[in-house]
Amino acid sequence: LLIPTSAYSNDNLGKSRLFIEALGEEVLTKIADKNITAKQREKNFRELYTRAFDNNYICQFVLGRYWKKINKSTQEEFVKSFNDYLIMIYAPKFKGWSGKFKTINSQVENNMYVVAMQLVTDSNSPTTLNLDWRMIIRNKKFKILDVNIDGVSMLVTQRAEFSSVIKNHPLGVKGLIKRMKDKVKS
Repeated sequence: LLIPTSAYSNDNLGKSRLFIEALGEEVLTKIADKNITAKQREKNFRELYTRAFDNNYICQFVLGRYWKKINKSTQEEFVKSFNDYLIMIYAPKFKGWSGKFKTINSQVENNMYVVAMQLVTDSNSPTTLNLDWRMIIRNKKFKILDVNIDGVSMLVTQRAEFSSVIKNHPLGVKGLIKRMKDKVKS
């Protein structure tokens, strides 16, 4: 009973750090490169997001209690709109970014791997962000569930924002989907 299970072994803790470091390098080479087109950046970001993040978990979490209240068709529409929205919002933010990704620690917390990282920008006045990547293993691959930036959960923040839109829009979840689609088109 004192022997760690393979799911939470020291080997997997080390692999979780390597996974996040490789992801950081991929961001630098495939997304931050200022010589690629905006369309290529979006394509690369979408591929990275789809491969590295647990999209089903994230979509269900950010919709919270509303997920079970909508039909399958609306769920699918939400997932597509949410993914397009994420790509449109985040991919351009990396253009020309340079910096260093340095993992500091990894541990198991609440059945998740948590990799602590510092992100340091290369600029005249360097900025350091502290990130905690929260992930699990699904089908023998790491999948990111959430990223905490300086202690703030991106999932919790997104859920609060979406919940507010749903509550204040006469169309509820459909209104949120419309807003995301409108934002992507603009």
